[in-house]
Amino acid sequence: PGGDFGVAVIAFTFIVRIIFIPLHWKARAAQQNLALIQPEVKKIQEKYKNDREGQGRALMELYAEKKINPMSGCLPILVQLPILFAIFSIFRSGFDPNVLDYLYAFIPRPDAVNPVAFGFLDLSKGNVILGFFAALTQYIQTKITLPPAAPISGRHDFSQIFQKQSLYIQTLLVIWWSYWLPAALTLYWTLFNIFGIVQDTLMSRLTKKK
Repeated sequence: PGGDFGVAVIAFTFIVRIIFIPLHWKARAAQQNLALIQPEVKKIQEKYKNDREGQGRALMELYAEKKINPMSGCLPILVQLPILFAIFSIFRSGFDPNVLDYLYAFIPRPDAVNPVAFGFLDLSKGNVILGFFAALTQYIQTKITLPPAAPISGRHDFSQIFQKQSLYIQTLLVIWWSYWLPAALTLYWTLFNIFGIVQDTLMSRLTKKK
């Protein structure tokens, strides 16, 4: 659109977000269900507070009984991996003119492709500044989707521990990745998070109304 790949990334991200709405909705519903069974989780953890193996088995039985997957929140990210790899493959070469020879015959071959977006952002190179925005939106997006943790005698079940660690680990990884991965990926991830924050806010409001 308009010959600017930055605009193309925005449009592409929006389309992907729309396509992923059903999957995201299921993941969000599963996280809400996790929050609903926290009283039962608390009872199990108190009952088996000195038996971690017994506690783990009881929790898995509870999740199976309620048909809840405590790792369901990771599904949207896993599904996106092929998309992220595709974007990386496109932008890693900085649009080498030789690569354009592999375009389909029905696509006009441009003499050159400019990877600079908005007149200043090179999408083929790493950008830490953009990485900080990606990390910030990642933190907010993850924070608002996490189910509330129950204060359970200083203990937490595996899903709570995993989610809390992921909140900080993923944020730091985004900054690290932004240093050496093409900025197109970082821009995509930032926009994906922003759209997600808006989407989750709207979903929360709709759920409260119901």
